[in-house]
Amino acid sequence: MVSSWDLMHSPFASVMGINHVPSMGEMLRLKALLAVPRTELNRLEMEIAHTQSVLDGLLRQKEKIQSYIEAHQALMSPIRQIPSETLADIFVWCLPADRNAVRSLKEAPLLLTTICRNWRQVALDTPRLWNSLHIFLPPYLSDIAVSKRAIGVKTWLQRSGSLPLSISFHVKPQFSAPPTTTTTTMDFSNRLKLLIRTLVPFGHRFGNLFLSLPSTELGAFDVLSMCQFPMLQSFRVRDANVFYGFFYPPGPWNDGTSSENASRVPFAPLLNQMPALKRLEVAEISIRDGGHLTLPLNWGLLTDLNLQGGDSTTDYCHAVRVTEAFDILRKTSNLQNLQISIVLMPDHPFDSTSLGMIHLPQLGSLRIKFMRFQPDDRSIPAQVSSVFQYISPPSLKLLSVSWTNPFPMGSALNEIPFPTLETLEIAMEMTPEALTGWLSCVPELTSFKFEDLGCPSGAESLFAFTSTFRDSHLLALTPSHDNPSPLCPKLTTFRMSNHLFPTETRISSSALLGFVQARTPALKTFDLFFDRDQSFAENDLIELRKLKKNGLQMRLHYAKYPLHEEDLPSDGLHPRPDHQPPFIAKRNQMSDMEGVFGTDRVV
Repeated sequence: MVSSWDLMHSPFASVMGINHVPSMGEMLRLKALLAVPRTELNRLEMEIAHTQSVLDGLLRQKEKIQSYIEAHQALMSPIRQIPSETLADIFVWCLPADRNAVRSLKEAPLLLTTICRNWRQVALDTPRLWNSLHIFLPPYLSDIAVSKRAIGVKTWLQRSGSLPLSISFHVKPQFSAPPTTTTTTMDFSNRLKLLIRTLVPFGHRFGNLFLSLPSTELGAFDVLSMCQFPMLQSFRVRDANVFYGFFYPPGPWNDGTSSENASRVPFAPLLNQMPALKRLEVAEISIRDGGHLTLPLNWGLLTDLNLQGGDSTTDYCHAVRVTEAFDILRKTSNLQNLQISIVLMPDHPFDSTSLGMIHLPQLGSLRIKFMRFQPDDRSIPAQVSSVFQYISPPSLKLLSVSWTNPFPMGSALNEIPFPTLETLEIAMEMTPEALTGWLSCVPELTSFKFEDLGCPSGAESLFAFTSTFRDSHLLALTPSHDNPSPLCPKLTTFRMSNHLFPTETRISSSALLGFVQARTPALKTFDLFFDRDQSFAENDLIELRKLKKNGLQMRLHYAKYPLHEEDLPSDGLHPRPDHQPPFIAKRNQMSDMEGVFGTDRVV
């Protein structure tokens, strides 16, 4: 019977699948031919329906039994056997490690309150889940929403018991009239003060505080002037206007006496209430010349100081002058970590002979960003070299130096007096000889990161560059029979990025291969980024790829750029989001080891 349904045995097999038009006689024969198969099809459909009915019944019984089993198995689940104290410890590990918790049902701790009744109760009874909070106030929140947010903040912090609090408070400035759809009777300042008053009762437990407010609104915290912060050890402050790029405050070269400078620092009164402060970060806030020294701080207690706010290459208003930097360091003998931006001013009276050695016995990390105010100031080399010449950090392990403006330093920085360094990061113009001098001074170095900003090809040229890093440096770092005492013998991490485009690269694949082979297996990470493809020998690249397969973390890659100009039908209808080409905007960023359009890997 089954074979009778085979199309190959049909009397019409020869005309199937073509545009054959059957005759009247063929039509009668086709109708007679299909009578039996149609009867058989009806029988099969009835049998399938019956079988499906039986199967559906069996599946329902299976699901019912399975649900019965799962419901009882859940009672034996290991998670139910975990004591509440252990479950609370697990919950704490769910909190974000690099920031404060946020008011989101998609993250801990609020997420943990939505799972089941038991988890909710454990979460609510665990103060460690509620002693950090990030608060955000947008400019056009309705009165009802602001009131609800204040109640939520209060409830959140009450759950933290008596633990020290970590609070970050970020306000987005209001730059225009609120939308007509926003129901509000309070102005922006009053909405801000409502949240501040909510925080007042918890001020005595603040351990870590980050304020990101418009500078004009930082004074609103005067309401807390009667509240001490006896437990506060870390304070970070930022001007939200500058953060959003809407306001550019005056620079440190403006006139003003020291007392006037202090009175113009909007967060200064708060510092009077922080007797235990150890960590201070002032980001993107204009403080006039000498104003940092007038801050009411117990400088001797500071262990961490960050005065390196902002990434703009003309961000002078957030920097200090050289002599002010020295005055600050004389007051902070217990510093362990320092980040500072130093602006080099042409009219700044600078006499290195009057400087005495500054001892910083506990300083372990130093990050310096230099900014040049005028391109033709010939006092710059003396100012820069004094920073390294007159400080004595015997325990310094990390040094990061960046330079935001081109200037031919000449021989002013041919060495650094920090032999204890283990990590060195450089993003500045320097001659090849100066780089060799730096590397020869750091025998304990294990990690080296270098952004090659080149060196002027002529003594007076500011814009014609050649690469600083060359084969000679690789050879000096490579142990060999001819070089039994290489530079930096303990090096394990090497990262270099070259953003000079177009320029002549002074590195060969043979020198790269010799360095990597000689340093393996001590060398763990080797990362080399170029702004364009390099003409490396394929045989050398094959050997480098073999080393990578053997476990070395290695990358040789270069930036990708569009092969042709964009040709979009909608181009010109809408403004581009960036007025600056991305490959220009990404320059001079020391952390940039990738290309704007991605990278192509060589190894």
